[in-house]
Amino acid sequence: MNKYNLSEDLFSNIDITDNGKRELYNNCKKGKRAGDLRFKYAKVLTALIIMGVAGSTGITANAFYTSVKARMESMSEEERADYVYELENNTEVTMDGNWSRSLSNKESLRMAELERKYNSQSVFPEKSVEKVESLNDWDGSTVCFVEEDNQLHIPAAEMNDEQLLQLVDYSAKTEYMIEEQAKEYNEESGFNNPYVDIDTATEEDLINLGYNYLKDFIGKDLPDGWNARVKAFKPSNDNPEYAPHDMYTIYWEQEGGSTASTGYQVALGMHDLHLIAVAIDGREHWATLGSYTDEEALEIAETVKPKIYKILADKYGFTKIDRERHEAYHVYDDYGDTRQLRYIFQSGETVFEITWDISTEELALFEIWPEGDSFEPDYTLE
Repeated sequence: MNKYNLSEDLFSNIDITDNGKRELYNNCKKGKRAGDLRFKYAKVLTALIIMGVAGSTGITANAFYTSVKARMESMSEEERADYVYELENNTEVTMDGNWSRSLSNKESLRMAELERKYNSQSVFPEKSVEKVESLNDWDGSTVCFVEEDNQLHIPAAEMNDEQLLQLVDYSAKTEYMIEEQAKEYNEESGFNNPYVDIDTATEEDLINLGYNYLKDFIGKDLPDGWNARVKAFKPSNDNPEYAPHDMYTIYWEQEGGSTASTGYQVALGMHDLHLIAVAIDGREHWATLGSYTDEEALEIAETVKPKIYKILADKYGFTKIDRERHEAYHVYDDYGDTRQLRYIFQSGETVFEITWDISTEELALFEIWPEGDSFEPDYTLE
């Protein structure tokens, strides 16, 4: 299989438009990780593309904590087979797309706190998620996977800590099996993983440089308890024309957090360390934002544009905008609301993207793709 062509096999059971598939695939090739949280919560088929084309873009970026890894490795063959079955039959793009309902904001925040205890303190649930064949076999009060509709069913009432821990455990095991499946795929395909050792600057240099951008972006220092790490991404190893997308990404993650937790990212060009992107993302962050209809969000979008123009001019020197568009941005479509706006601008040959948190009036993402970019923009700019 040509790893730089859209594969019908990999996307065959994902219910998403062809344009959406191309967007996912093109962003994977670019190593794009900050701009769209769909990559962070993508299911296994998308994960295979992410890992097989661009290396991990968030799903397995965090090494499993020792105690959690031991828990994953101790799963029986039967339990592993169950998770593989679920992944192979999943038609959703997002990690929680097959959940019977979305979490409330309160549940999301409680789950994030329990994830940290799960990872750093080995606070595990007393029981694993139940699994039954038929929806008629579910009692309605437990967290339960039902084979009949391939959904993880969540009780309608607000979940207690044990139920949320079961959900944390289920998510961790799902991510672990995604990683295992992706490794198997890479071994079978003989793919040359494009991640490389950091070879043009020390890790400390990159973290310090990235942190300066991060402080400028969020306007303050991070408190204690945040750990930084660096990943290098070099698609030019296999395709020299992709050199504009060789990059380092610095991640700041709260101790004990999971891949769903709120985190910060700064991406730097590998060859001259220019700024590519700064972002904050994660389920916790999303849960703290205000909720709007699409109509309300798009009306607000027009009033926000002058503020964004000023940010672009003051911080990044962009004073001439040739083309632009904006849209109501849905990260978790199941919530049925809008909490962010996405703006795409073009100045000369440079395309840049901004995600704006509506209720807090703050940037959640600033991303630049350099002049001479060999990739076509993800969006037709009007």
